[in-house]
Amino acid sequence: MTNRNVAVFIDAENLFKGYGKLEIPDISMEEILEQLEAAAAREAGAGSIAVARAYADWGALGLEDYRRDVERAGVETVQVFSAGKAEKNAADIVLVVDALRAAADLDQLEVFALVSADGDFVPLVRRLHELDKYVIGATLADHPVNSLLEREVDQYVPLRVKPVPPAAALQPLFSGDPSSMPAPAAAKKSPRSSAPAGDRTPRRAADRPRTEKKASSKISWHALAKEIEVVHEGPASSPADYKDVIAKVLSDSKVRSFSDQLADQGGPLPILAMALKAAAPRLSPSDARVSSLSRALRFALAGTEYALARESDDVQPVLVRRSTQPAGMLSDLSLDDIQRGVQ
Repeated sequence: MTNRNVAVFIDAENLFKGYGKLEIPDISMEEILEQLEAAAAREAGAGSIAVARAYADWGALGLEDYRRDVERAGVETVQVFSAGKAEKNAADIVLVVDALRAAADLDQLEVFALVSADGDFVPLVRRLHELDKYVIGATLADHPVNSLLEREVDQYVPLRVKPVPPAAALQPLFSGDPSSMPAPAAAKKSPRSSAPAGDRTPRRAADRPRTEKKASSKISWHALAKEIEVVHEGPASSPADYKDVIAKVLSDSKVRSFSDQLADQGGPLPILAMALKAAAPRLSPSDARVSSLSRALRFALAGTEYALARESDDVQPVLVRRSTQPAGMLSDLSLDDIQRGVQ
């Protein structure tokens, strides 16, 4: 039987957002888990992952639609609500409490992997050492790491993840160009079930199914988003207010250019969220009493040239041009639909 003695705790707001810089499209959670598991086996002689949790306000702009990708990788998503403006500290505190509880209650957990570059976790690392735990630190290879945290952990892993859109994002079959439709790809298995028990060696790149590279990968969405200036300062207090703010944001020339390129590529919502965050930093579907970004945009984009589409319930919606009449285009939601909770 495989020895499951590794616990992974992910500071998702640090990893994904970088405290305001949305970088969700560049992250593959499956590859992150594979690298952590390999590092734990190589340096600590550990088995496989028993516990994997990611902490964030998953209702934040762009995160709510990515949540299913994290959960599909076998990671439990822990919702953290801030009691004020200290959103960063709210997630940190819950993560620390859970990690210490697991260390005290679950003797079989010998290796703790902390995915964060935040120096605030140094006291946690020291306490885990007092409890005789081996601690791995990790974050994306191009993210700056707190020097004290890097010294305190037993091992630091620079996560090298190939920049690709989320696994659930649609291929360019919604781009309006029939010639761009790719061949069907093999179903992607969870890292928990992709290998027999006892064989947890990460798959080499050469062993993975080959897929066509999306044209969107040639565009630096982060660079384009940085060029967008603030169009609307405040939050939205209602669905109708949210719709008005989106109309105002879309009237900005740089947001329109960003959206046009994204719609031509059939790009997933987390990328669109970058532009919305830049133009309206305080805009949130939850504040507007709409449950998710996808529902909010199905309402707000009604009457515009843009719409959302998706292939199935298991994939993220993508932005498309309404005029192309793509397969899978989602119906618009009215204000009455929003108020009645129509999905």
